[in-house]
Amino acid sequence: DANGILNVSAEDKSTGKRNAITITNDKGRLTKEEIERMVSESKKYEEDDKAQRERVESKNGLENYAFSMKNTVNDEKVAGKLDADDKQKLIDAVDETVKWLDSNQEGSKEEYESRQKDLEAICNPIIAKMYQGAGGAPGAGGAPDMGGMGGMPGMGGMG
Repeated sequence: DANGILNVSAEDKSTGKRNAITITNDKGRLTKEEIERMVSESKKYEEDDKAQRERVESKNGLENYAFSMKNTVNDEKVAGKLDADDKQKLIDAVDETVKWLDSNQEGSKEEYESRQKDLEAICNPIIAKMYQGAGGAPGAGGAPDMGGMGGMPGMGGMG
């Protein structure tokens, strides 16, 4: 049948003697114990996998934010609106974050989130000041919402 089990029976018609045999195909199959062990291991590693996924998402979020800020500062339309000191402050903060990321590829989720908050604390006020100086309130004139996972410069006012 579908489980690889063959049931065979034979009967000698002259004596009426009957015999049955079951043939199973166990070659290459997992035993019940092996299956239970694998299920147990998958449950054990589920939490580790979740933590690893969250750590990588936090790292990617910080990288995306840093490079988005770098692109924003290097954008000709934005660069002209930034005060020279503010622009340098942004560049230094982004460069420091990228350098930190390069040497901390295995950082914890909390470290990445903390670094992103630190970078946002430097960048957001400068970007907000730039948009206010350009005559638009932050969020109203297409100021990029750089919180969370980052984003593309200038795309914040699309929705």
